[in-house]
Amino acid sequence: MPIPLIYCNFRGWLKPQGPVTIERLIPPEWLGLTPNQLNWKETTANGKRAFILPREEVYVNIGVSAEAIVLDLEILGYHLERTSIRGVNPDKWTNWAMLYISSEYLDELTELLRKYLGEGGEISTLNVSEARKEVQQGGKEVTYYVEVPVLDFSLCLGCFELARRYLHAKALEHCKLYPSLPFCRNLDEELGSLRLRLRRSQNVETFAKVGVAKISGKRPQIMVKLASRGPKITIRGAVKERVEGKARGELVYCTHEGEDRRQYLVLDLRQFCRALVVTGRYLAKLPKEDAQQ
Repeated sequence: MPIPLIYCNFRGWLKPQGPVTIERLIPPEWLGLTPNQLNWKETTANGKRAFILPREEVYVNIGVSAEAIVLDLEILGYHLERTSIRGVNPDKWTNWAMLYISSEYLDELTELLRKYLGEGGEISTLNVSEARKEVQQGGKEVTYYVEVPVLDFSLCLGCFELARRYLHAKALEHCKLYPSLPFCRNLDEELGSLRLRLRRSQNVETFAKVGVAKISGKRPQIMVKLASRGPKITIRGAVKERVEGKARGELVYCTHEGEDRRQYLVLDLRQFCRALVVTGRYLAKLPKEDAQQ
């Protein structure tokens, strides 16, 4: 089954966000819920079914040691989106976990992190190549980034209740078509045993793209994207019998309770600071929008 995207729109819009059309969203009925239960207001946009979503909140709590910066996500509101709207085959993805912070904090964050560096907080950029440019979403997102080593990460799809509801609904749908499958005999137990937490593996080449980004309709932002190069793995697919893609990490069991619910990313501190300094020079190169000018 297609894996849903966990998506949170919080701050950074140039003007109030309008309704989100149905082809992007996983609709309430797929979750066994009503729009009212999600606090969504149904409407139409461009002749399509659409929803006005409530204000969603997510915060990035930052921890720092002598060698690492820890980005701890506090997610208070979110919704689920479909992967198909991206027009990209999931087996081709490089970026697969992303967070954005307003670029207005760039200088403040850089100066704060310098205090934790040795040698007077100096950041040498002599050995850092020029930032790479990347254009995505059909030209709607332009970024400049530097690769930064990932020391650790742990992210869990199952710690989001709506994602668990989605997986349950899709499993029920599948079992109606194939009721004799062993998986369907005790569906709740089988779903409860799924390994839905992904953590860093020494066998997977993982890195972070750290830099600045401009997404259409939003102000410039600091960007962190978790990415990987390989190795290649092959799994059973729904649309295709076999799907080949890049490994992301190690899948492990999670209780989805208490401390197990933590979602975090740990990066090399000095390299992270270097990336902010290098890519900060490219803020002026990001596209402008009339609402900004």
